[in-house]
Amino acid sequence: MATCIEAVATSGGRRGLPAHRTRRLADEAARLCLASAGRQAGEVDLLINAGIYHDRNIGEPAVAALIQEDIGANPGHPPVAGHGTFSFDLYNGACGVLTAVSLLDGFLASGTIGLGMVVASDAAADHGGAGARFPAVGGAVLLSRTDARRGFSAFRIDTYPEFADRFHSEVHWVSRRLPGRARSAGGLATRRGRNVLTIEEADDYLLRTLECTERSVKELVADAGMGIADLDAVVGAGPAPGFCAAVAGRLGISPPPVLPADRLAGAHTAGVLVALDAAVRSGLLSGTGTVLLVSAGSGITVSAALYRL
Repeated sequence: MATCIEAVATSGGRRGLPAHRTRRLADEAARLCLASAGRQAGEVDLLINAGIYHDRNIGEPAVAALIQEDIGANPGHPPVAGHGTFSFDLYNGACGVLTAVSLLDGFLASGTIGLGMVVASDAAADHGGAGARFPAVGGAVLLSRTDARRGFSAFRIDTYPEFADRFHSEVHWVSRRLPGRARSAGGLATRRGRNVLTIEEADDYLLRTLECTERSVKELVADAGMGIADLDAVVGAGPAPGFCAAVAGRLGISPPPVLPADRLAGAHTAGVLVALDAAVRSGLLSGTGTVLLVSAGSGITVSAALYRL
């Protein structure tokens, strides 16, 4: 038995969308995914949100719980008897989706659940922000257990802390003090301003990410008792357009039947879902062979999985 993909879907994908859209994008992707699989929201046993961008930077409750309620996946208090849906957030940046899929694989393999969903969405979360360098897009994938040979066969998630300094970001507040006459009722000067995101990326960040990805993939394949020549395609996303093509080149997959997330090259947490949706639409997952799913980001962190077709 193995965990298989029942359906995958994306929503949005247009730059310049208003802020506070991450939840709406995830909702839409989840509904499209369920419709594609011919499933009802109430059938979902476990829903994991792997997105890190929250509308209005909300901290509580978990965004996954809000998405669960929005799509009607057994909202309300857990049932005393009958079917319910459990949901939670998982944060691992660009590697969050595959991390969540690996967790769902464990729940499905144990028989604890029968149907799971992973969602992720990217959008500028703060009207006061300086903008984001990724498109506003949401994605969702629906997973279940099958008796067939096809499905996920192996996972690997690695972090290389020796390269943690190659990518650094922080948000700080830049205030703008209003004229002295503009004061609040308490007599304090009213301040306005905006959040500014500062990103520091080392010149060798992409190279180091490719090196770490190559190492992780080779170890994943070896642990699975396979060789690089057994891989038939690479699907995923990374810190730059063309990342998957570069990974395939380093691995020596020739010819490289690579399907990266070029349609939405800047997608972050939803990048793997964007690439996976494109793979399904192209008919790649209806063939035979083994597909490598991979994503990488700051940390440096690499997540990879093997999917038998």
